[in-house]
Amino acid sequence: MNIKSKFLRYWKTLQIGSLYLISIFLVFLMYPREGKFQYEYVKNTPWLHQDLIAPFDFPVYKDVNQMTRETDSISKNCLSYFKLDTAVFLSVGADYIEDVSLLSYEDDLDARYIRNYHLLIDTLPGILGELYKIGIIEMHPLIQVDDPEEFEIIVLRKQIAEETALMDLLTEREAYERTMNSLIAITSISADQILSDLTITKYIRPNILYDESMTANVLNTKLDEIVATQGMVQSGQIIIARGELVSPSKYRLVESLRQEYETNLNVNRNYTLLYMGQFILIALLFLALLWYVANFRKDMMNSSAQTLFILILIILMVALAKVTVNNEHISYYVIPFAIVPIFLKTFFNVRFALFVHYLILLLAGFWIPNSYQFLLMNFLAGVVAVFSMRSYYKRGILFYIASFVTLTYSLIYIILSLLQEGTFEGIDWTQILWFGGNGLLILTVYPLIYIFERMFGFLSDATLFELSDTNQPLLRELAEKAPGTMQHSLQVANMAEEAIRIIGGNTLMIRTGALYHDVGKMENPYYFIENQRDGENPHDNLDFKTSARVIIEHVIKGAEIAKKHKLPEQIIDFIKTHHGTSTVQYFYKSYLNNNPEDGISTEDFSYPGPKPFSKEMAVLMIADSVEAASRSMKDINPESIKELVDHIVDHQIKEGQYSDADITYRDITTIKDIFKKKLTNIYHARIEYPE
Repeated sequence: MNIKSKFLRYWKTLQIGSLYLISIFLVFLMYPREGKFQYEYVKNTPWLHQDLIAPFDFPVYKDVNQMTRETDSISKNCLSYFKLDTAVFLSVGADYIEDVSLLSYEDDLDARYIRNYHLLIDTLPGILGELYKIGIIEMHPLIQVDDPEEFEIIVLRKQIAEETALMDLLTEREAYERTMNSLIAITSISADQILSDLTITKYIRPNILYDESMTANVLNTKLDEIVATQGMVQSGQIIIARGELVSPSKYRLVESLRQEYETNLNVNRNYTLLYMGQFILIALLFLALLWYVANFRKDMMNSSAQTLFILILIILMVALAKVTVNNEHISYYVIPFAIVPIFLKTFFNVRFALFVHYLILLLAGFWIPNSYQFLLMNFLAGVVAVFSMRSYYKRGILFYIASFVTLTYSLIYIILSLLQEGTFEGIDWTQILWFGGNGLLILTVYPLIYIFERMFGFLSDATLFELSDTNQPLLRELAEKAPGTMQHSLQVANMAEEAIRIIGGNTLMIRTGALYHDVGKMENPYYFIENQRDGENPHDNLDFKTSARVIIEHVIKGAEIAKKHKLPEQIIDFIKTHHGTSTVQYFYKSYLNNNPEDGISTEDFSYPGPKPFSKEMAVLMIADSVEAASRSMKDINPESIKELVDHIVDHQIKEGQYSDADITYRDITTIKDIFKKKLTNIYHARIEYPE
């Protein structure tokens, strides 16, 4: 290894290490600055730890349900505040005086009517004064009740609060009816005549107005007076003994100790050791991820983009957990943790997806209450999401995944609640709504995957499915310019896909790579035997070195064509590696036979490589070699096919072509058997029909 290669390797290692170190510090900064209660416990199950003795005096806190009941009771029974607005009557009086001054009547009217008319004018102010003294209440949603006799409000009259029954006040309709009835009775004028002279509704306005600010202040004051505790536990008192059932009352005591321990800054603890312990814990979890990647995902050790993507996912999910835990209005169960294994299975594999998923849950579960329930529910939801995502490119699959995840959350939550509470009444059914929100957020996978593909250079099954369509422009061009090569590629794709399906791997990836692996032959299609017609071979006019160079260049030109058509790097790697660093045996041996005195090296007759560095690439190399070689066989039978496959694979093993790929000898044996059967079926004996 030269100095430049060593430098690049160390530089890449430094980049990866720096990303991990930065991630550790970011997660550490998000961790709570309080201690972590060391005991795990579940209601209505035995206490499995040693006897728990109170280390200090602490209050017994009420549970959430009790606090909710008290809050609801106060909110329900707190009277609404209204205030008397005296300016309303003054405004009405002014309007009345102005309206009366504009009234006139004819001289020829009946004298009795005129007397009654003046009586009307003189009587109305007194009637209105009595109504406004009683109070006309504003029409507000709070007073829309079925039984006004039982409903009471607080009315502020001259800064004095008076508790008043709703039935003792008047609505605008009631005030209007009282006014009209009184006027008719006193003046003997009909309602129509009264209304023809005066608009009575103009003088009926509410003067008992809802005081929203006062109502809210009084309610908040009463809510603030709710005591969150119910008793004290003295230092040294036994809270619960080993083996004792964690009953609801004992559960409340242990929960109170946990809450006091994690939130009370006065608790005696060494914060230096606390922070150091947190940092070491976080570092160990990230080192576990690094160890896994170094041993099972070696390709990621050379990719800063992939490493950055994984670490961003971890930091983002941990940050979301912190935000929801600190916000009492949002449940942390709405966070779609299952979206992480969906992403990672799409871009990597199931094992890695579940490993990172569980690591995230461990990091987030450090400060989430009831960590066992949190880990169990989210891990199982992630497992269900991963294993229900069989064919990502199929329409509607995400809807099924979201439904299964929501159902998993709900089912496990109900089961755990029943185990703890022993009754359906103790289940918080609002959590089901949060689980539904979680499922809806999973539906954002499609657009996010597209964004991540572009940002980090990933390749999803959906994109592979599109690329493997033979109607793609590049594949149509290949079929037009080199039809024999296209047929060869289709045959190789079928063989390689079957093999990788049996030994395990990405079938869509290898099929797509196989379809494009020989696109470089479009440049000089007739120099390749599958495209030759009428027995003409242009190599007959070339020397062996030139012929070898033309053959080798189809790999180089194929990579150039693929880049020009913006194929993903993962597909271009299949083009570069499908011959590895092997030699063009026919022209190399022909050259040696004709020039035995030249001690020429194989460099002029060798492909540039690199060697296959994945299982899929190794399988494609084998499929390409045996399918191409089978076309030149004269005597085709099961025995000759067996000898051909064994010879080609053994020669490639001898050359070390699979040394960089994660493929085993057992896999190779299986692949050989599959290809022997495939080729036998392709070239099976046909029935000779009579002429």
